[in-house]
Amino acid sequence: MNFDQMRVMAGFYCKAVPMMKVVGPLNARFNRSFQRARAERWEALRQSLAGHDTWLVVGNGPSLRFEDLEALSGIPAIASNKINLVFPKTSWRPRLYTIGDSLLMHKLPAAHYEDFGQALLPDVYRFMCRARDALTWRFISDPEGERKYVSGNEELSPTNGFFAGHTITVPNIELAIWAGAKRIYVIGVDHSYKRESVVNAKRSTHAGGADHFDPNYRKPGEVVNTAPIDGMERGYHYARVLADKRGVEVINISRQTALTTFARGTVEEAVSAIGARETGAPLAG
Repeated sequence: MNFDQMRVMAGFYCKAVPMMKVVGPLNARFNRSFQRARAERWEALRQSLAGHDTWLVVGNGPSLRFEDLEALSGIPAIASNKINLVFPKTSWRPRLYTIGDSLLMHKLPAAHYEDFGQALLPDVYRFMCRARDALTWRFISDPEGERKYVSGNEELSPTNGFFAGHTITVPNIELAIWAGAKRIYVIGVDHSYKRESVVNAKRSTHAGGADHFDPNYRKPGEVVNTAPIDGMERGYHYARVLADKRGVEVINISRQTALTTFARGTVEEAVSAIGARETGAPLAG
């Protein structure tokens, strides 16, 4: 790492340790007025989303096409991180915006969040995020999520907890299920990270280029969180089981993808199914 990268990382750790490891969790777990207000906000959000049983979960992989987002604009979408890089090129906008990478939060200025009405994120990262309007879900570990929702049958909700699955796409699927989805289309999830050079077990430097839909998504040499493919695939597996148990169909319509967890489909099939639904024609499949 060069001096500027070391400075960014030093600032991250100085902020992350007290805020993410201590202040955020304590506030989320033991402040009853905070818990009550948060539950009320989530319930109001859920009511505002009622009536949509088909959702789109958007990944930021290089296969993501702006014209596909336009074609699928008839259903509500959940998108994350730097998805606003597509905004100058399309009128499409996500219904819900999430962020779950604390290192990215540390680097993003407050102005980034002005493109979104509200930022949804894990409670442990609340004080890492510069969004003016933030709503947090309870962060739980993957083993706790497996116990609650995969092996167990507890109610899936933001206040009961979402597990991370090592990728924001997993909480986004959980969020869509909580919002009432019975069919979820996943797009732009290439599940491939070829442009990272490992610094250590948790951090990598990025070579620039084609891991995301925009070549400027990450800068050459930028320090990023390493993509733990094995952990991500376990998280996707948990999400698949969770969805299956609740009668929710998850279909991966990414143009290019190495993810095999979910049933495969195409953008064209999704557009046709959505169109048939809107006109009252019977759905295929």
